[in-house]
Amino acid sequence: MSFSVAPVRNKADLEDFLQIPYSIYADDPHYVFPLLSEQREFLDKSANPFYRHAETELWLARENGRPLGRIAACVDKYHNEAHEENTGFFGFFETAARPEVAKALLETAEAWLRDQGVDTMRGPCCFTTNHDFVGVLIEGKQESPVVGMPYNPDYYADYLEDYGFQKCKDLWAWKYTDSGTGIPGKIKVAMESLLQSDVLKVRPFDMNRFDEEASTVRSLYNQCWGQNWGFIPMDDTEFAFAAKNMKKMVDAEYLLIAEAQGQPIGFCLSIPDFNQALKPCRGRLFPTGFLKFLWHKRKINGLRTLLLGVLPEYRRRGVDGAMVYKTFQAGLARGISWAECSWVLEDNKAMNLILRRLGAEQYKTYRVYDLFLSS
Repeated sequence: MSFSVAPVRNKADLEDFLQIPYSIYADDPHYVFPLLSEQREFLDKSANPFYRHAETELWLARENGRPLGRIAACVDKYHNEAHEENTGFFGFFETAARPEVAKALLETAEAWLRDQGVDTMRGPCCFTTNHDFVGVLIEGKQESPVVGMPYNPDYYADYLEDYGFQKCKDLWAWKYTDSGTGIPGKIKVAMESLLQSDVLKVRPFDMNRFDEEASTVRSLYNQCWGQNWGFIPMDDTEFAFAAKNMKKMVDAEYLLIAEAQGQPIGFCLSIPDFNQALKPCRGRLFPTGFLKFLWHKRKINGLRTLLLGVLPEYRRRGVDGAMVYKTFQAGLARGISWAECSWVLEDNKAMNLILRRLGAEQYKTYRVYDLFLSS
């Protein structure tokens, strides 16, 4: 073997780790380089409260000093407690088109996870399902990903399956494109009737009461997703860390809270597709990237709905549909011509049916894999 795999141990290693996508996707017209500053902050164990309940390790593959690929592994206490599992994750998986490099990276992560005592290796997730870039894109590669969603070469799925990984779960992305006719008439009538009744109110997030409102959203998040596949509860500190970054991206009209008799029963979070403005920056805001971002930000015409949940006792009453409807309304009023709802579990029949009825198209599929580790 002419290359080696070694753990990330210092700042120089970390920079090489972060720079790997620049060689993998150098000329790919669809890839959007994540902001290096945000990646550094996320991986900073002294700053990110996620590491209080998770053990992680990062590795680099090098050949003659030149980085070829990378991988990370994680064991999250909160995930395993919530699901009564003994699962470890792998993620940040990037490799040159060399199967022997992919195999060596996966073997390294597998060995570390075995040493942690887990019985299942799941991914790719960066680091868990609470974070961005979950799964491998297996269908729908003809366009750039929306903010927070992964993108990868075709051969990644082949490398994982050749290694022995099996499908764990498919995640769907739905796309709604405004045809100029707006939301289907029957849906509009039904949603307006529901929203004009005394039963349901859907209101924007109150940015003037940010901390109080964020606490409400955190409570709803933990209650609404408690029984869902992949759900991992977030404590106050970790949610505050995530909310701090989200505050820079949120438009109150796209963060909706549903109420019944004045009590919060659900919420829906959407954000503009900032990838459209970040793409020209190639991962760097300074010295000139910030000006490029501001210029292209004005032209964003897409939206991503990334979180939508309703308390169990209020489901199947049209609440989720009403929040999607209000989001579409707000987007159309601001010049948004398309929206992606992602990710949605392949077996979430209720949500998939709502999106289909609204006229959305299931246009991308992401796959999460499992490798069962024998003793």
